Amino acid sequence: MLDLEPTDEHLAVAELARSLGLELLSPAAREAETERAVPSGVWHTLFESGLTVPVPEEFGGGGIPDTVTQMIAVENLAYGDAGITLAAMWSGSAALLLARHGTKEQTALLPELAGNPDSRGAVALYEGHGRAPAEFTTSVTRTADGRLRVNGRKVAVAFADRADPLIVVGVEAESGRLRAVLVPTSDPGVVVTAGNRGLALDAAPTATVTFDVTVPAQNLVGDAEDDAVALGNTVGRIRLAVAAAQVGTAQRAVEYASKYATERVAFGRPIAGFQGVSFPLAEAQIRIEAVRLEIAEAATLLDGDDYGDHADAVTRVVNYAGEVAAEATRTAVQTLGGHGFIVEHPVELWYRSAAALSALDFDPLCSSFEPAL
Repeated sequence: MLDLEPTDEHLAVAELARSLGLELLSPAAREAETERAVPSGVWHTLFESGLTVPVPEEFGGGGIPDTVTQMIAVENLAYGDAGITLAAMWSGSAALLLARHGTKEQTALLPELAGNPDSRGAVALYEGHGRAPAEFTTSVTRTADGRLRVNGRKVAVAFADRADPLIVVGVEAESGRLRAVLVPTSDPGVVVTAGNRGLALDAAPTATVTFDVTVPAQNLVGDAEDDAVALGNTVGRIRLAVAAAQVGTAQRAVEYASKYATERVAFGRPIAGFQGVSFPLAEAQIRIEAVRLEIAEAATLLDGDDYGDHADAVTRVVNYAGEVAAEATRTAVQTLGGHGFIVEHPVELWYRSAAALSALDFDPLCSSFEPAL
């Protein structure tokens, strides 16, 4: 059951993440986009906050928060900048998969991920074309000698050229079960093609990666008898972070545009006094609140007692968040008029970020929003 009352932990995480977003990430956003890299000092500070690399304390980390808490952190960091936020979260997602599903030998990688801010992990997850995990074409096949063959193509893989570890999420050919496999980037069967500059989000340089590689059986994250539904819920948590980042971006854009509308005078009064300006902003805020609640509901499902496959619920939330963020940031740009398209105002960056994220994990065949009641 979704509890609408935030806990003290939720409030503390929100406050810390919002302050980092405003004071650290937002001032570095333009530089990170231009250089296609998060400035080293920003990355180290974000790493030391403990918000982006979920590793249990016994491996040197700060623990793994529940999904609701992590989504609160992502939203408030993205209030500062979505590109830097997702660069850090996507790198930390490899640690999350290993911590929740890895074997004893695989979790030995966690102290390095938790203790070295210069390490990078990567999860090869997205395939484009609106494919949810159940529809992935990347296959994991067991060979005659017991090894694992990974074959497929992934898009938008952050840090693909330097990640250690790189975890590929695919579907077991024999059973159709979701699987995750550690794949060395040095293998000749791994081909990394750097992506072109995107609409935004260049702080997390992404690539398209094709795989036709055979690895030892022990590279399977977990073992052959592990619960594929549990793995799917962790993958859902990684996907849900994109929706949370969209909420943070949309919220910042609407607040900025609303403040501009109270200060910009036309025809003798602030433009916020005109219904054509104020009503779209008010509607955008209402829809942002709705998405925030939908994310909390999906996060509660992923962690709750109602154990099962919640991939469809996550897909609907991600779709809805993409629609709302794209529309809200477009409304912000239109509120500023011609000023909305110039770099002196950051709304154009938020608009581009929302557009890029809305295309990342969108399934046009899945209803984006179904009211709970």
